Amino acid sequence: MAKSAKFSLKLLIDEKRNKVVLAEADQDFVDVLISLLALPMGIIARLLENHKDFQTVVLGCYKNLKRSVADMGMEHFETQACKSMLLNPKSSEEIHCRRLKLNMGDTDATKFFMCPKFFKNGDSCSNLYSNFNTSRCSCGGLMNYQIPVSEDQLGEVIGDSADGVFVSCRSSFIVTDDLKVTPNSIGGIMKVLNNQGYHGFSDLQETLLDVGFEEVVTLLGCLFTTETPLTCAFLKKPCVTRMLKMLSPPVAKTKTGRVEPSSVYSVKVYVRKVDREILFAECNEDFIDSLLSFLIFPLELACSLCNDNTIFGCVGNLCRSPCRRASASNFYQYPYYYKCSHNELFNHHTWLSPVYECFVPSNSWDFKVLARQIKRSLLSKGGKIVKVFPNNPKVMSGTSSGFMKKNTKFIVSNDLVITPINSSSTIGLLKNLHVDFGDLEEHQISISREALISILRASLISSSALTNGLSNLLLKKPKQET
Repeated sequence: MAKSAKFSLKLLIDEKRNKVVLAEADQDFVDVLISLLALPMGIIARLLENHKDFQTVVLGCYKNLKRSVADMGMEHFETQACKSMLLNPKSSEEIHCRRLKLNMGDTDATKFFMCPKFFKNGDSCSNLYSNFNTSRCSCGGLMNYQIPVSEDQLGEVIGDSADGVFVSCRSSFIVTDDLKVTPNSIGGIMKVLNNQGYHGFSDLQETLLDVGFEEVVTLLGCLFTTETPLTCAFLKKPCVTRMLKMLSPPVAKTKTGRVEPSSVYSVKVYVRKVDREILFAECNEDFIDSLLSFLIFPLELACSLCNDNTIFGCVGNLCRSPCRRASASNFYQYPYYYKCSHNELFNHHTWLSPVYECFVPSNSWDFKVLARQIKRSLLSKGGKIVKVFPNNPKVMSGTSSGFMKKNTKFIVSNDLVITPINSSSTIGLLKNLHVDFGDLEEHQISISREALISILRASLISSSALTNGLSNLLLKKPKQET
């Protein structure tokens, strides 16, 4: 993949209204468009943070989660891998996105590491592999010996070179301004135009446009600011219409219709009396693990959790496109090593990394290889075939864990800046608030799955995620008698 890749779009524009009515696009562009749904939100935050048009207006305070991870010292994370996997989150669709003409994730290919001692004295080592070279083997050594794995061993190939990766038909496509994608046809174009009140082409102008990496990033940013992203991205129309209306928190129900238990863990928040704004929260690492899980969620998963059109209307249209291949019908999963008890609250499965076979040659300096199934003919060279299993890079002491060190206290600001208490001055924090202690109220609130989703929604469209996401949980103080 090269960032220099270009696509040709034919835009049908209403010049009087300064509006894109529709675009004709080839399957390569639509493939890339659908692949945006698989991008982890942390990667989206990085792309938009580095984009000149979106540094301050897009993603509310969500981007502070990524900045908080970058600013925290390594000593606050459970393992060295935890910080890198949050700063550069991986997609479970990575192998497929790498086959696109333009891979917007643009992350390094997944690497595989084992303990070098495994090939010398395997009895003292665990038969595990890791995707991070900072993981530790049971013998105590670093798992930093890279093993080659061919791309065809990473997962089943979906699509083909003729029909595309994520699209289901060999066609050009119609893309409307609100990202409804359908196969191109005369009837389809007539229907779109009729639905918008056009009876012909007299008021419309055709324009050819070359679209590359920067233009797709611009389009991606517009998904969070407007319901007309083609117009805003390609006509440079100022369309920052962030929807600050907060809907009531969602009530999650099971398939049987029962309301799910709401209380998960407890957080202490400090509220300014005069305007009921939550200034900051004190919490344990469990709440932080849940917040940081937002970075790994694919865009489509974040959209499904928010479950309304207030924020993600255009993304929802793209998700429901009839052009998507059945094998790419949703991108809810993320790699197995992100799994922890706190993101399991969202009831979505991780993508399981496979068990591999490893050829261990008799001579430790000979070629080693990992594959789903090793060719038995290799045994003629001398050696053995051993099954190896995925290692959890978040685990240091043999027990399952989250991203942050256990028993660590944190402060979270209203705009989601996260600070470990043992590395900051609480006195300095209180001084910077410029608030009299008598103007603050302390509340202990129970955080639920629904509350976490409310914070996620609020973080994408405002700079007051805690207030907008949790205010409905604050107990009203009784009026004082005079």
